[in-house]
Formats: sequence, structure tokens, C-alpha cells
Amino acid sequence: MNNMPTELFWNSHEIGQIEGFWYFVAAMDGTAAFRSGFEPRNDDILLTSFTKTGTTWLKAVCYNILDKEVGEDLLAEKNPHEVVPTLGNTFLKDQIQRMLLSCSSPRLLHTHLPYSYLPEAVRESGCKFVYVARNPKDTVVSMWHFYNKLFTRGGSESFPLERAVESFCSGAVPFGPFYEHVVGYWEESRRRPEEVLFLKYEDLCREPKEQVRKLASFMGKSFSSTSTAGGDDDEVVVEKVLWRSSLGRLKELEVNKNGVLELVRVPNAHFFRKGTVGDWKNYLTPRMAERIDQLTQFKLQGTGLSLDD
Repeated sequence: MNNMPTELFWNSHEIGQIEGFWYFVAAMDGTAAFRSGFEPRNDDILLTSFTKTGTTWLKAVCYNILDKEVGEDLLAEKNPHEVVPTLGNTFLKDQIQRMLLSCSSPRLLHTHLPYSYLPEAVRESGCKFVYVARNPKDTVVSMWHFYNKLFTRGGSESFPLERAVESFCSGAVPFGPFYEHVVGYWEESRRRPEEVLFLKYEDLCREPKEQVRKLASFMGKSFSSTSTAGGDDDEVVVEKVLWRSSLGRLKELEVNKNGVLELVRVPNAHFFRKGTVGDWKNYLTPRMAERIDQLTQFKLQGTGLSLDD
């Protein structure tokens, strides 16, 4: 690692490139430990995503799908990132180690790592992967808001959006390049669709009931009345999952207004903004949007994948 390329991200934190992807240098020890020391179970469900592409919502939805028989509304008291841990930089934390050992199967876990950088044991374990992708223009705008909140505290000046777009397009962002990250999971989902489910954030927004049913089926959870506590029918259970998982509801909970994700010392409120489709139109100039569109067309050419909003 001594000779790896490095850059200063957001004028604040050093990132380094390994095997074609960029990671926070300060988090590399935890990520390396995850790659070498994580022991997967063959019934693990690993949620995967690039940053700011719908991770919080995906965690909430999948947790509520798995928890529907219990009926306990744990997300009323805990942030989705506390309930579904993100593995990588936090892997060495005692809290994560205890959770991994004590969790009953199937374990619901998450990582931002690209598919090619996952531990070999995970890729060969037979566990299931759920990947959520988002159109790149909304992704870069969401990243810009999120990292400005993290890195420009105390009244310091926000990082310019134009420079954020340049970093995104160059690929030198945490877990980037974006397109290679997305395509890695997309191609794996086409190769073995029974183990890798590829979702689009926009579809979750536009067809939430259909997407929840697809997720439940993929995760091996039936919504029939015979499998749910109280005998609720399919429609009632799906609506309950969606209500409990809605960003509007989660955003207004006390834990997400004033709580802090202790593992990484990030205020829970930072994980909630608008969550809408097409918000990039309120921020990107036509020149910025065209730059991203052209790069998207080039990077996805021949893959069969579209990331339109």
C-alpha cells in the first residue's frame, strides 16, 4: 500500500486507490481485516450499494421484510444503519464483532465495497446479494450534500458543486469509480440472478409495492397470510413494510432527528434529506448534466444497463 496513488478528497480526507477503486485511507485497516477475517454464512443476505444511492431506505425495507413475523418496530428506536451494519471500515469494532456472532440467521448485512473487492469467501459462499443503483446525477448531488455536512462543519465554506462533479466523473471518490462499481454488480446479477438481485432506486420510488414483493421473494420471505403474525393478507403486510420504511416517517423520528450513529460518529439526521427522483435538476447546470450524461453513455455502452432517472 505504500506506493498506492492517493488524493485529497473534498479538501479534507485522504483517499487511496487499490485494485482500481478508491477508499478512505483511514478506513483501510478495517477493510483489510474484513477481507481477510470475515466468516460468511451461506444464508447471509448482503445489501450492497455505492454511496448515496438509497442505502438507508434499502436497509429499512429489507429489515422490515425479514422482521414482519415478529411485529417489533425496532426502527422506531434505532437508525437503519445501526440495525443493519455496514461492513468494511468498522469491521474491527467490538460492537460489530459481537453483532456478527450473536445475529440469528439469516444475517442482514451491508457493504459499500465493489464486487471485485469483496472477500473471496463471500463471493463463493452462496449468500445472496441485493444491489441498489441510482441515476448518477442524483447520486452526485446527494453525495455533495452529504459530504458537505460531514466535512464542512463549523461554518466553513461548502465544497463547490462543480468540483464535486469533476471528482465524481474522474472516479476519485470513496468506493469509486461509480460506473465500474455499478457495472460489477450488474454483470454479476446477469450471470447468476438467483443469488444477485439488482434494483434501481427509481423503481423503488415509482413501484414500491412491486419492488417490495420482488425483494421478499428473493429473500425467501412469503407475504401470504399463513406466514404472518395475525394473519394479515399480502396487501396489508406490504403496506406496513412500506410505511415503517418510508423516509418521511423515519426522518421525523426522534432517534433520527437528534441521535448519532456511534460507530462512525455521524449524526443520524445526515442520512436523511429528500430522497426524491430528479432533484439534480435543482442543482446541476446544463453543462454539468451534459458532462455526466455523456460519461454515462460511454461507460454503460454495451452493458445493457440504463441508469435514467
